Amino acid sequence: MAESSMREAVAVFDDPEALKAAVSELQGNGFDRADISFIARESFLTGHVQKDYAEARAVEDAPDVPRQAVVDETDIRQRRTLEISMAATIAAFVAAGFTVMTGGATAVAAGAAVAAMGGVGGIGALIGKAFGKGQETFLKEQLERGGILLWVRTRDAAAEERAAAILRRHSAQDVHVHALPGA
Repeated sequence: MAESSMREAVAVFDDPEALKAAVSELQGNGFDRADISFIARESFLTGHVQKDYAEARAVEDAPDVPRQAVVDETDIRQRRTLEISMAATIAAFVAAGFTVMTGGATAVAAGAAVAAMGGVGGIGALIGKAFGKGQETFLKEQLERGGILLWVRTRDAAAEERAAAILRRHSAQDVHVHALPGA
């Protein structure tokens, strides 16, 4: 019985803006976001590459390289907004509950809720800033290792051709398709 394999297009980018444009065009041309990945980070906040390697091209065809979904600036903004909103809501409920429990006046409750939301908003902004800095660190590290690796899982020969053409159009280097065993 033949062993199954996953096929994917792979490319190396030396410009983060070209990478972003390629990812956007891939998504606009029917590639699911889950099928587009790059080397996994150690953590979202630190942004360091998870597995040490000296040169991007040395691992572009390695099946054991940890991968993760592409994260862009919109994701960072959405995550920051969600975290701040959730935390501010929780803080407001806690402040209002505290005021009700202590028999405080409406003005005290409103003041406590506003103060809690402001404090949480500031903390959320700092977390979002750290996340964005981590993304910058991650991309810079990959560039120092010879480029940002991008993989695009393909379903058939037509998807392979489409992906490769898009990657080339955005100045990617070493664009090719390979098979990974066991997928």
